[in-house]
Amino acid sequence: MPAEFVISFQSTHDVIKAKKELQRACIAHEIIPTPKKFSSECGMSVKVEAPVLDQAQEILRLKGVRYKSDLL
Repeated sequence: MPAEFVISFQSTHDVIKAKKELQRACIAHEIIPTPKKFSSECGMSVKVEAPVLDQAQEILRLKGVRYKSDLL
């Protein structure tokens, strides 16, 4: 089973935009509750498997979707 990664966001609006853009790009993902150990900013995150992580992050960057590492 491939490793899974959680992409967290500052707002629900960003999660919804990320979901839309990842669906358009046909990148497998899942919307999950944000684990409390990662963040308390937004209650939802996106989970992706390791093989598509770089591609997912690139799509989010290209489409202007702000995710946690962009906000630090």
